[in-house]
Amino acid sequence: MASKRERENAAANAVVQQLTALTGGAVRGCLHDDNSRDHMHDFTITTEADTIALEVTTIADGKRVGRDHRWNRATLDDWVDVPGLTGCWLAHHAGVIEADTAIDALQTHLPALETLGIEQIHTPRWQQHAFAPASLRPPEWEAARALDGAGFSILSRVTDATAALLDEHGGQVWVARGFAFSRPADRNLPATLVSEELREDHLSDVHKLLAADNVTSRHLWLWVELTEGFAMLRSFETQGLPEVGVDIDGIDGVWLGRSPAAGSVAGYVWLRQHGWSEFSGTRNESDLGAC
Repeated sequence: MASKRERENAAANAVVQQLTALTGGAVRGCLHDDNSRDHMHDFTITTEADTIALEVTTIADGKRVGRDHRWNRATLDDWVDVPGLTGCWLAHHAGVIEADTAIDALQTHLPALETLGIEQIHTPRWQQHAFAPASLRPPEWEAARALDGAGFSILSRVTDATAALLDEHGGQVWVARGFAFSRPADRNLPATLVSEELREDHLSDVHKLLAADNVTSRHLWLWVELTEGFAMLRSFETQGLPEVGVDIDGIDGVWLGRSPAAGSVAGYVWLRQHGWSEFSGTRNESDLGAC
């Protein structure tokens, strides 16, 4: 696994490579953050027309990464065993509840719902009967409330499951986690998600770039990983490039990068003067040298 510095170098070298192709002129990158003071941006990229402050990070905060690792340890390719369940089920999960809590809710309540003959449940609907007398609540009310509290929004039995599917996954639930599934794909979804991230989880990175002096542009590179990236990549692949830009003052470029194969870097970039485009190139983890 690449070190943090190697990942940062790979991002900076990719920016240099892409801007060289875009501008047709000389582009140089150097390491700006030498730990001589707090809140320094990572790299400075110099073109014939611009001096760019570049910050490199990942579009997944530490808490989310930890939750994903725990989910991966607790499931097999997102399949959850539920004793007492006979069918094969699909579930949409918000992704912010820990694996043990969510899995316990599935194992406690889903077999009872299946026994009642329920094949699909929208868990937030428990609120419709929250103030009704217990005698008037539907039999699935308590289970729906518990599953909703554990982060599940929709659970559906695969009613047309083949014998082969039931043989392999009968008694299991496949859990789709995060807004990769709870938010619909649309052409401008990546721009919306990035703008949200820059105002929330990556606001400190934005502030660091805005504080950069002696630069003419400010760019943020986001390695796209885990659940945060699935929705954006799905949108790019199925809907095309967004028609709107990133809505954040002071940021002139956002790079969404990933390594689809060893030795390569690919992704999408929004530049204030050029809009959205796709990029790809060779992954280069070598040091850029100090500024």
